[in-house]
Amino acid sequence: MVLEGLEGLEGLGLLGFSGGGDSVALFYLLLERGLPFDLAILNHGLRAQASLEVAYAKELGARHGKKVHVKKVHLQGGNLEAKGRQARYLFFEGLIKEFGYTHLILAHHLNDKLEWFLMQLAKGASLQTLLGFSALEPRTNYTLVRPLIYTPKAALLDYLHAHKHRYFEDSTNNDLRFKRNLIRHSLATPFLDLMGARGVVRSFQALELEKQSLYPPLNYLELKGVFVFKAGGQNLYYIDSLLKKLGYVLSAKQRLELAQNNFNGVVGGGFVVGCGGGLVYVARALEAKPSLPKPFKEACRKLQIPPLVRPLFFSQEWENTLATLKDFQSAQSN
Repeated sequence: MVLEGLEGLEGLGLLGFSGGGDSVALFYLLLERGLPFDLAILNHGLRAQASLEVAYAKELGARHGKKVHVKKVHLQGGNLEAKGRQARYLFFEGLIKEFGYTHLILAHHLNDKLEWFLMQLAKGASLQTLLGFSALEPRTNYTLVRPLIYTPKAALLDYLHAHKHRYFEDSTNNDLRFKRNLIRHSLATPFLDLMGARGVVRSFQALELEKQSLYPPLNYLELKGVFVFKAGGQNLYYIDSLLKKLGYVLSAKQRLELAQNNFNGVVGGGFVVGCGGGLVYVARALEAKPSLPKPFKEACRKLQIPPLVRPLFFSQEWENTLATLKDFQSAQSN
């Protein structure tokens, strides 16, 4: 079985583990290849079975000499899927920062990618949104790796059963009230079963190459924790990419709202996007906004820095910071 994106990676990886078939298969595949990694499992507190999954993760860690990080959260309110995803990434990134992991390994597979494609196709999406996640995604302090991105779920199940590896089934995956589950059971899985995976993989790989041609690597400035780049026709794609670097994934609704608001706004309660003076700004929001002196605000106004972004650049050395920004702005306009 081919694992994507792991060639040339150095350092210690962190495997996002759940106890489900996907992550258990990836656990053993990584073991077989002798790759160094630890485990992280987040208990969302939504299912009684979760405690058994945590116990299984600890059992595997003890048996194979892997450190196992465990955290329990209590999710409430609506949109639990998005809240759960955000909680997982916060947990993973905290561990990466604390223990120095160089890459985060996730068990997304071909069926997941096809499900995402179909969901976005129904909403009306561009190429970059349709393709969704990739095998390799550079983040601020680590690389996100999805080694199974071109492996169908059926192949993972065959592997687990052939080796008699224990795994858990999440009963919520069969709840057809969730749109993703409906697409999985009605469209994605039957399509792969009927047509096979080979052509789908080739199509996704070809589209990925075309995406890289359409969206070349971004020339950006990172200043005081703020990503800054030249505004253009592909603003939304690069905003999305930079927010992913920060660990946040935009929803389709948020993409639409940002485009309607000329790429200005606060998303996810903790991230700021702004556009002005020919530049786009992307950053984490400040927990507390400083009081801004009049000379600083006037200098920001002249550079057309959006009001939402201005507090992020304020410090005792603000004049040097804005001088650097002005130089970058001038260079982009030439």
